[in-house]
Amino acid sequence: MKSRRLCCIILITLSMLLCRSALSQAGAGEEQLFQQGNEAYSRGDYQQAIARYEELTAAVGFSSGVLFNLANSYAQAGKIGLAVVNYERALRLAPTDSDIIGNLEMVRKESGLFVSEAAGADRLFHFLSLDQWAVFALLVLVGFTFFQAATVKFRLGGKTGAGVRIVCILLFCLAVTGTVIRFQGFKPAVVIAADARLLISPFTSATSVGAIQEGRLVYPQKNHGPFTYVRDETNRQGWILSSSLETVVAQALP
Repeated sequence: MKSRRLCCIILITLSMLLCRSALSQAGAGEEQLFQQGNEAYSRGDYQQAIARYEELTAAVGFSSGVLFNLANSYAQAGKIGLAVVNYERALRLAPTDSDIIGNLEMVRKESGLFVSEAAGADRLFHFLSLDQWAVFALLVLVGFTFFQAATVKFRLGGKTGAGVRIVCILLFCLAVTGTVIRFQGFKPAVVIAADARLLISPFTSATSVGAIQEGRLVYPQKNHGPFTYVRDETNRQGWILSSSLETVVAQALP
């Protein structure tokens, strides 16, 4: 019995050592890919840098740092659409990172991807992020629930109670509206083709309503065959080849 137990302990120990060694090697391999990408970028070999960073993301998934470097590499290689895609992905992971925000704004400005400034109501709803609007709605709902409970327990009422209820309802409606509007813009796609055009119908022979710039954000609405119906940042709408788009966040369309 003792010898059998000793053999089991030895086997378990060996297994743990082998697993730790494998994990260590995997981590070293990922670090090596990242370093190779950085070195390739430093010497101006942007295609090699892109290959290394994409290999890294395929192996371990997205991280804001790798996506930022990948976006910079695409920008230097002149692939504006894919640069914007990866900056936007990096922002989903690090929404307040000033380097990501700054580089994305610079690339968009240099590429002529100007967007008219949001007016009145739109500016209000864009004042907070999607997460912040959702948290705001939750806080208002929790506060309203506690107020209702206090009203029953302490028999509060009158004009003050009615006024507080109205304010809570209005704030909740505002928060929900902000959440919905921000969510609609949370899953855009980016035009990655240099010669993309918007069409009036989902057919290759359809009349074009105009070119749409590489790097432009669009909001997919529905699919039809190889085409996707989109609205762009300037509120133009039309059909575009799905192969000309890359979604920032994976999504399924009807």
